[in-house]
Amino acid sequence: MKDKQKWFKEKLKKVSPEIKMEMQLSAEIIAKIDSILKEKNITQRELAKKMGKSEAVVSRWTTGFPNLTLRSIAELSVALGEPLICVNV
Repeated sequence: MKDKQKWFKEKLKKVSPEIKMEMQLSAEIIAKIDSILKEKNITQRELAKKMGKSEAVVSRWTTGFPNLTLRSIAELSVALGEPLICVNV
């Protein structure tokens, strides 16, 4: 197990800061979606139906590291009734 952890840490050192940031942002958005779904007692199935999307699409958006577009983030925000991201200027 320690060999795998060492290997992973070595590989992680080689990942660009941009990729690390992308992964962090994706993880935060996924966590926010999950939190809102739980808070509002909405299932992924219900969210998919509300959005006119397949359950598979919503599942991909809420697991792993999806490549969410601004459009999909906006659609999710509207369907959930809360913004998923907020940009302060």
